[in-house]
Amino acid sequence: MSWRGGGGYPSISRINVAVAVAEESRRRIYEVAAACRALGFETALTLEGIGVFTGSVELKNLARLRRVADVVAVEIERQPRLNAC
Repeated sequence: MSWRGGGGYPSISRINVAVAVAEESRRRIYEVAAACRALGFETALTLEGIGVFTGSVELKNLARLRRVADVVAVEIERQPRLNAC
């Protein structure tokens, strides 16, 4: 995360995501991941048995990642919120 000058707010350029591959395409998960890497996706972990891989992508490429053939879902990692008591 980098800081923008002036406003003091962090600039988010990459986000962590989990990508789910269509069940009938699980045997091709590495090919699907390669198509995602062509869009700048950086793979962290591949769970071949369940058809999911995780990593990060530039926020500007999120919509394009969702349109990759055989990708059925892209979930953004959510940060837990801690409530002050």
